[in-house]
Amino acid sequence: MTTGGTPGANPNDPYGTGSGQQPGWNQPYGSQRFGQEPYPGQEPYPGQDYGSQSYGASAHGFGYPPAGGGGGPVTAGTISPTAAVGAGWNLFKSNPLPWVLIMLITFVANGVVSWVTTSDSAALNFIGTLVSIAVGFIFQAFIIHGALLEVDGYKPEIGDFFKLHNFGAFVIAAILVGLATTAGFILLIIPGIAVAFFLYWTLHFVVDRNMTATDAIKSSFNAIKSDAGNLFALAILNTLILIVGFIALLVGLLVAYPVAVLAAVFAYRTITGPSDFSRTASMSR
Repeated sequence: MTTGGTPGANPNDPYGTGSGQQPGWNQPYGSQRFGQEPYPGQEPYPGQDYGSQSYGASAHGFGYPPAGGGGGPVTAGTISPTAAVGAGWNLFKSNPLPWVLIMLITFVANGVVSWVTTSDSAALNFIGTLVSIAVGFIFQAFIIHGALLEVDGYKPEIGDFFKLHNFGAFVIAAILVGLATTAGFILLIIPGIAVAFFLYWTLHFVVDRNMTATDAIKSSFNAIKSDAGNLFALAILNTLILIVGFIALLVGLLVAYPVAVLAAVFAYRTITGPSDFSRTASMSR
């Protein structure tokens, strides 16, 4: 899942990947499909108007390297938190079935692991905890993978969520972020919240651009710092959405969680710009 190529092959390709990116990243969402070509034989999503704001990358000269590079300085545009949530909702309702299925599979997998590993033995409980964490990492990676496809204009089917090729790097990044966040919470809560906030997109960079854990951490910090106020407002909105979903007898999470994930990935793609992720991922379909 690499993105190397000939620099300057496409004026709308800020990373010089020569990937033939679809022009129009600096167009309003409703006037052109967001991102790349759809899967062969599939139609793109119907245009959705998220307002007059442009969600573009090429005009801002983003400082992100192609896959494997290390998070340099970022110059990014801004997002609208409410527009991101609206985009998340519209993307979900345009393709709800695979999202409901992946959520059901996630719930069932976690429930089975919890049931199987329940024991009076401290050793077995410890092993069960490790297995549960591993399952959580796996499905988090699957969901980010599917959300990137969805936001890029590729209509994923349920099988597309499970085609992950860099899970080892994802686990390393998740462990580092978890340790950093835990250390921050030990330091009187607020540092933990700050760490969790600024490193939230670490796993997205690993999946999207095949970065190493340390490069992804740097890139996440730089990207979120570039529009921290709006992104913090989006985090609050997403938290409220998840709370409402939880209150609705957990069934609401089948909708609330995908909408929150898609809103966050929409914001991620808006700020970081295009990559070759979805085009490359579609080739294995």
